Amino acid sequence: MSTHTSTGDSQELPPDSDAATISTNDSGFESATSGPANAKEPDPEILIDDDLESIIEVDHDSDSGYDDGSIRSLTTSLGSLEFEHIHEHGHRYHGSDRVLLPNDESEQDRLDLQHHILKMCLDGELTATILPPNVQRIFDVGTGTGIWAIEMGDKYTSAQILGVDISPIQPEWVPPNVSFEIDDITRPWLRTKDSMDFIHVRNMVGSIRDWKDLFSEALEHLKPGGRIEVTDIRTQFECLDDTFKERGQACAAWKDTFHEIAKGMGMDFDPTPKVPGWLQEVGFEDVHLESRVIPVGTWPRNKKLKGLGAYYLSHMLDGGMENYSMMLFTKAGWDAAAVHALLAKVRTELKDPGMHTFTRACFVKGRKSLR
Repeated sequence: MSTHTSTGDSQELPPDSDAATISTNDSGFESATSGPANAKEPDPEILIDDDLESIIEVDHDSDSGYDDGSIRSLTTSLGSLEFEHIHEHGHRYHGSDRVLLPNDESEQDRLDLQHHILKMCLDGELTATILPPNVQRIFDVGTGTGIWAIEMGDKYTSAQILGVDISPIQPEWVPPNVSFEIDDITRPWLRTKDSMDFIHVRNMVGSIRDWKDLFSEALEHLKPGGRIEVTDIRTQFECLDDTFKERGQACAAWKDTFHEIAKGMGMDFDPTPKVPGWLQEVGFEDVHLESRVIPVGTWPRNKKLKGLGAYYLSHMLDGGMENYSMMLFTKAGWDAAAVHALLAKVRTELKDPGMHTFTRACFVKGRKSLR
């Protein structure tokens, strides 16, 4: 793998490891193991594209910038149920004042577009984990608009899928095997232990302060041999050349300030490098981290990456930057006008095809022991 420069100052992800072999355990799940059967359990591994410089080659024939009208939302915003909310900065937030991202239509549209982006990263699949066709009980933590749970219900018709979120923004009309509950997942789970086959945790950065506690609850409620998958897109910028350093000063300032403020509030918006270790510490086995490159913009020559980058740029410009920033920055004492001014500079830089930045979608997988 070629070396590359990460503009984030967070803990580095583990290096690539040898290719994994696939075996099947008694629960019907395929598991990844590395080396002989009696070898010591490997450290959490990351599977990423080798030779990034050739895979995300710059398209020097790309047009001059981002066309705001070229990409339209693929999803329709979902209705919200009656609930107590906070209205600030032109957005609606959960009434607990604990969640710093809004739950209004702009955020719902962003979440649905992000769902599409993550499916593109998985070549159309809904999970990085290989699930048996007869999987029975699936628990979706932080279900958001419910789009993942609904599509899982359509795919696994014999399974019961339960999605839980603190905000009631899910649709009423869903497949018969899908249901939603409003609950605070950071509190003790009042559910049957050893009852779940698969627990899906996605887009929960900024909502969880004690990740190990969440993973301990998940471990208790999974059946022996059951699986967990933790998914997020990192809030970092990476670059293989000097273009981010030369053209991304506002982006760098936003990133550094964003993570500094979040850390001061006791939140980690980039926990992914630590998730494999936390899963192992609470008792999960066969822990692996896979990542997929997501370009920011249409600068790559590769057509798939160019399309993926176009969607992700739309995600950032049409809601991502503002939704992530407004409540967090103003709680730290920033004037709203100053936040908007910084975001305007960030958007200008993001639309520059001469800045060759990318981030990563990360999928951390683990298994509960059969014993």
